[in-house]
Amino acid sequence: MKKLLLLFTLSIFTMAAMAQEEGSEANKSLSKSLERKTDAKTEGWTKQGILNVGLNQGSLQNWAAGGERASMALNGVFNGFATRIKGNTMWENTLDMFYGLNYVTSNNFEPRKIDDRIDFSSRYGVQPKSWTNKKVLKHTYLTGLARVQTQFSKGYNYDDANFKTTNNGDGISNFLSPMYVTLALGANYRPNNNFSVFFSPAAARLIFASDVHTQGQFGAFGIDQGETFAFQFGAYLTANYNTKLTKNIDYRTRLDLYSNYLKDPQNVDILWDNLLAMKIGKYIGASLGVTMVYDHDVRGQLVEDTDNNGINDAVGALGWTQLKQVLNVGLQYKF
Repeated sequence: MKKLLLLFTLSIFTMAAMAQEEGSEANKSLSKSLERKTDAKTEGWTKQGILNVGLNQGSLQNWAAGGERASMALNGVFNGFATRIKGNTMWENTLDMFYGLNYVTSNNFEPRKIDDRIDFSSRYGVQPKSWTNKKVLKHTYLTGLARVQTQFSKGYNYDDANFKTTNNGDGISNFLSPMYVTLALGANYRPNNNFSVFFSPAAARLIFASDVHTQGQFGAFGIDQGETFAFQFGAYLTANYNTKLTKNIDYRTRLDLYSNYLKDPQNVDILWDNLLAMKIGKYIGASLGVTMVYDHDVRGQLVEDTDNNGINDAVGALGWTQLKQVLNVGLQYKF
């Protein structure tokens, strides 16, 4: 755990250094506007988004090497943000959505989910006028944050041979089950459009789930067995960085850290998102997403019944660490 914290602390400093270097020249030319004294051009809305939809299909007939006779995978990725600056106020909104299904002959083309996530965040900040001429504070806002994380549809553990009957067919998750709601008050440091760090020493996290999905021996999602709600209160940090690596390649990363004061504050929850988007043609592109999650209250998928009690109670090779990687090639629209 200490190694993980060290790794991600170093990543924050790396992101900050890259952002500062990239934005230094821009900061010189826009210093007056950042002080909110002149240059109304920086005010108003800044919006950007990338939508990537990919379709992969394969077919085999009398193929000696074997394989699925027919297969198809459909993936969709949306990543966007909208920021409004007016006077000494700033309103930032981000939305990430991922969804993917896989169809193969061997399971009669019953769709199997390969990606599913909704993540919306909104921040509103006010900069005290007395901070205008301060070296660091002129880029800092007193900020309130609200964030909601959930998914689109039912989820199953396909490693379980009896996944169809898990929780009477309701799977291990569903829309709004779980749903994580984070409410926080803190400070947002934003030296340029490419980099920001928000820190809150007072952040509440509310976790909701159907009792259908928390019946397991260990509960689920940090919620106790058979319950539908859990409350956490602690410190929260989120750092965002985006840049253009080349004319046609965009890179975005976000690192979230959360420490729950109420239970084992040393076990810091980590979410590290990475998205690489490449433009190949006018409407053709590729995206590579890599996400790592560590939450000590959430075990990895339980894959083995070690004591023969009929309950899977052994986690996979990564333990509490969750890892997701999705490569998508197809239609891409950027705005």
